[in-house]
Amino acid sequence: MGLEMYETQSLYEAAYLMSRGFSLAGKRKDSSKVTILFDGKNVHEEALKFYNGGKVEAKRYSDCYRSLKDYIFER
Repeated sequence: MGLEMYETQSLYEAAYLMSRGFSLAGKRKDSSKVTILFDGKNVHEEALKFYNGGKVEAKRYSDCYRSLKDYIFER
């Protein structure tokens, strides 16, 4: 199976996926909501791990969260 696409509006979930090494594929803005797009092999399965106790290094997660905030709010 090739690369999969995944979308989320949760900054926390996005930071988790980013900290797990998934690539940002873009963002989509609809009025006041931003959808963050990811691609990668097994990205859907990894997203489920976020909601089921997946673990990542705290510093990396924090760095990814800050980077995503900058990415979302850039003009």
